[in-house]
Amino acid sequence: MKNWMKLFLVWAAAFGLYAFARIEGSIVASTLWWSFFVLAAYWTIFMIYPVTAANVSRRVTTKRLVSGQTMDVELQVERKYPFLVGVVTLEETPPPRLATSTDVIITTVDRFFRRTETVHYEIEQIRRGIHVFDRTVLHVRDVFGLFDRKRTLRLETVVEVSPAELPFDLPRDEQVGGRGEQYRRTRTYTEVANTTSGVREYAAGDRIGRIDWKASARRGNLMTKTFDQEQEKKLSLVFVPSTTAGHEEAFERSLSLLVGAIRQLERKNLPFELYVIEEQVRLFHLPDQSAEVGHYLLTATPEPEGRLVERVKRNLPQEVGNLILISPLETKWVREIMNETQGSYHLYTANEVTT
Repeated sequence: MKNWMKLFLVWAAAFGLYAFARIEGSIVASTLWWSFFVLAAYWTIFMIYPVTAANVSRRVTTKRLVSGQTMDVELQVERKYPFLVGVVTLEETPPPRLATSTDVIITTVDRFFRRTETVHYEIEQIRRGIHVFDRTVLHVRDVFGLFDRKRTLRLETVVEVSPAELPFDLPRDEQVGGRGEQYRRTRTYTEVANTTSGVREYAAGDRIGRIDWKASARRGNLMTKTFDQEQEKKLSLVFVPSTTAGHEEAFERSLSLLVGAIRQLERKNLPFELYVIEEQVRLFHLPDQSAEVGHYLLTATPEPEGRLVERVKRNLPQEVGNLILISPLETKWVREIMNETQGSYHLYTANEVTT
């Protein structure tokens, strides 16, 4: 029954009690009438007064959101009533993909007669992505629980949940494979080929191995070799976001592996490029495009398997050098990509590492 129909029935009952008190004329009837009149007046004020006209703000208290964690949400309500109200609650429905459970979250606001109240609630096991809280419902009930009023407040909060970072061990030289699964040794990723360009006077901190003893003997002073640094060998990080139905968790884990690989390479200051094999192969130059990579990690979705090999051959450079390939699963397409690779490679999947 709607609130206004309830209020109509309340006043109808009040007039009935008034007529009964006039006819009966007893103190009991009069007391009953006056008591119910006070209640009817309270309910009328509750229905007329803007009890839901409150200021509500929402804040996510966790600064860095990562998938799998618990998210803390803080709601602040500003409202002061000139009369007593009953129960006040805030009702929120989490975004559909934020967590496993999408049930309505109901938080009670205690001591609502004060000026400002702050309430908290938690959402466990949040998922990767960009999520939007777009509204909250303020629900106010009277002291007796007969009347209630609701108001939907448009309150938008954008939450960005990044993939969790999984530990990632960079491959060692002796683990590097080659075309057709052949064993091959390569230089380490940090090694730089150098050619001698001249000499200079020895400075404190120079390595002994770089001292040019012949030049030192000729000049009568320690001389250190100088070098022209050749181009450092590039490392390509290739992500294949293809998966099949029922393996969504493997896709999320492969994204976490990708985050771990990027962080590890950045910590070691190793130059690399990131290729994402989608319908159109995307190339990211890091660290210049860190923002674009961060957005991709938030919004990445699995791609249906296709002829990935042709895409790789068309878009990857002919000499890729060392290649780290990350994929949710090891499929025949991924194995074919490895066989077509011109440089040395490693394959990391969501469940195991294959070299």
